[in-house]
Amino acid sequence: MTTLFEDLDQQTAEAYHLVLSATGIGCRVIRTEATFCIDVPDAQVAQARDTVEQYLAENAGRMQEAPKTVGSVADAIDVSGVGVALMLLAVHAAVATSAAPRDYVAAFGAQAGLITEGQWYRCATALLLHADAAHLAGNMAGMALFGGAVSAMIGSGVAWLLILVCGMIGNAVNAMVASAGHLSVGASTAVFSAVGFLCAIRAVDAVRTGRGWKSVGIFLGVGAGLLAFLGSGAQSDLSAHLFGLLAGGFAGLVYGGARFAGWDHAGRRPAVFWPPPCCCWPGFGE
Repeated sequence: MTTLFEDLDQQTAEAYHLVLSATGIGCRVIRTEATFCIDVPDAQVAQARDTVEQYLAENAGRMQEAPKTVGSVADAIDVSGVGVALMLLAVHAAVATSAAPRDYVAAFGAQAGLITEGQWYRCATALLLHADAAHLAGNMAGMALFGGAVSAMIGSGVAWLLILVCGMIGNAVNAMVASAGHLSVGASTAVFSAVGFLCAIRAVDAVRTGRGWKSVGIFLGVGAGLLAFLGSGAQSDLSAHLFGLLAGGFAGLVYGGARFAGWDHAGRRPAVFWPPPCCCWPGFGE
């Protein structure tokens, strides 16, 4: 396949796809960063170019040039991240003002020995607990920024399920390699899952398009700074952060690879381009 049309908005990409499909030219719409492009078979490149040029000439009075600017950072972050951050604040406030805050950590924290004995729910509940205000503040910021970015990229429902599952996987793997008495709390494992996902999916896009490596570096840099900040807190866990990062990175490679291959969210190759609403959100710029 050859990428023939680039930097298109959704409406233009949809129109080109319909025009090409109507003339018997097989094509595929791919989302790249904040815009869309169209891949066509190598043998039909010239025919596809002529078909679109003819379509543009016939509709010159009604066509507008597609925007080529990349969406702002504010546009690339979904507000659901703020909602999740506020939920973490509410849980922390409820625990901190309870009669026995330490009992919650003992009952729901990620204690390695108890997890490996079968209390796997701790992999999830530990994500809601925090050691102190600084620990909480860092994770709230991470969820709003990185979680919101994942949500904007792939849709809030899929994003938060993925972040939760990858965070749980990070805690579970950490429990398997840590000592039985090891105890950790905090949403930072899930935050680093979001960082890993973003880095991986942007890397896949960068490999495909040759653009976007700068954003991968930005995510890694900010993630490293957050790792240094959160790693200094009481009951935080650097190894769990690392496993969360790796789990999110693997999920990002799988998702990015599937998108690169042209598969939709239902696991089918799209015969006609009808993108889900989440694909309309622009990603971070280069």
